[in-house]
Amino acid sequence: MDFNALGVVQALGGGADPAADPGTCRVTTPGGATVDVPAFTGADGRLRARVRHTAPGTYEFAFDGGTTTAVEVTGPPPARRDLTVRPGERILRDEAGEPFLWVADTWWYAFSERASGADFAALVELRRDQGFTVVQLVAGLYPETTAFTAQAATGGRWSWTPDLGHPDPLWWDAAEERLAAVVSAGLTPAVVGAWSYYLLDLGDERIRRHWREIVARWAALPVVWCVCGEVGLPHYDELGADDLPERVADLVARWSAIGAGLRALDPYRRPVTYHPCPAFRHLTTLDAVGEKAEVDLVWMQTGHADRGSVAQSLRALDRALAAEPPLPVVNSEVCYEGIAAGSPATLQRMLFWSHVLGGAAGHTYGAQGIWAFARGRPTTPATSGARSTGPRRRGCPARRRPGSAGACWPGCAGGSTGRGRAAWHRPRPGRARSCRTAPAPRPSGSSTSPPTACATPPSASRWSCAPSCSASWAPARGASTWSTRAPARSSPPTARGWTRPGSGSCPAPTSPPPFPRSRTGC
Repeated sequence: MDFNALGVVQALGGGADPAADPGTCRVTTPGGATVDVPAFTGADGRLRARVRHTAPGTYEFAFDGGTTTAVEVTGPPPARRDLTVRPGERILRDEAGEPFLWVADTWWYAFSERASGADFAALVELRRDQGFTVVQLVAGLYPETTAFTAQAATGGRWSWTPDLGHPDPLWWDAAEERLAAVVSAGLTPAVVGAWSYYLLDLGDERIRRHWREIVARWAALPVVWCVCGEVGLPHYDELGADDLPERVADLVARWSAIGAGLRALDPYRRPVTYHPCPAFRHLTTLDAVGEKAEVDLVWMQTGHADRGSVAQSLRALDRALAAEPPLPVVNSEVCYEGIAAGSPATLQRMLFWSHVLGGAAGHTYGAQGIWAFARGRPTTPATSGARSTGPRRRGCPARRRPGSAGACWPGCAGGSTGRGRAAWHRPRPGRARSCRTAPAPRPSGSSTSPPTACATPPSASRWSCAPSCSASWAPARGASTWSTRAPARSSPPTARGWTRPGSGSCPAPTSPPPFPRSRTGC
């Protein structure tokens, strides 16, 4: 692995017992600044430390055991987009101050061997070309499975040794090869440390050690941290317990303490969040941890009930955006495309646009068959170690579900760099394309049939930042008919799915979904 190409400087120390505390390494950068980073033990039994490459010159590493080494780096650091959150803002930015649009895909099982190396590389390339900017993944302690099951293995190994003595360096070395591929493609990894219930299996000290391994190995990369997935979730067979609220509260408090330790350990202060669990009416990070934990980014999880999740999602978004102090908000999990044979591509595009135009800092897509890299229904789900949630496409076909290729991703994200082709964070008044013929909508906000042709009304002023009418439908705010938005651009590229306002007619979908009345227009 070429760490220098990733903007990372690595130094080797002396031999170490992998079960022992690797200690800390103090690094002096070429400019004379010092940074303390946690060390870790590699598969060869030697200590290692990594620091971010900020300038050419000599980096001096001093390990706790007394070993010192100097690494000479020539050439400037490579271009990267390390994310930051400015106080009082609801968008993400890179360190240069450029707004960053979060367009994520969900690969919880990214480090497992369920996907071959070739399949994984193809997926990385595809998502980069489609304009995604972020990948959400879990550092080995995956959802819907338990310790040491085949579903969680990589090369037949797990992220911890069989006796739970220490993190298995062979697993971590293999995992970060995939993480490096993600970063090399210009995608930002959003790393989830573990699913909530592993805290019951490993205990607080091992989970802290788990996070220490993550920070030691990956903090020098352009990453985002999620302390845990579905914070507060106990084992699945505990969900019917009489004292469930107390169990949830205990886990939330313990995970909040681990998050505080993470913030103190990370020398680069990467953005931190928590993934909520809607089973406890925790639809946002703020619902879950409240004031128990300090966060930089609000994640949402709002269900997988197809159109039935839309209203709940937008209400949760409204609530998160109303919270103080202002924080960026992203729906990190909603309606995987194809889950329960529903949540089709049209819904994926509507969810993206309704959230982004409603004030979110971006949106996360997910596909059934990709989030767990599943290769079909387990033949013996009762003994497989993972819950069966229905038949899933194999990883290769599932990566090409039509919702992942929506015209909305590259139109705003501008490819893997995230440098927008449209100023999505500064909506401007534009001209709307409203349809000439559309029946009055039902009370729920939906019409009985879609419009058939589009034209530009002479005096329609709307916010314009959405793709062509063939990409998504939305009811105009305050209007009684369906309308579609086209961007206010002079000559948009048709390859990106944009069309000139007022040009031609729009191919109508089979029916517009019953969107709620709030936050569905520009």
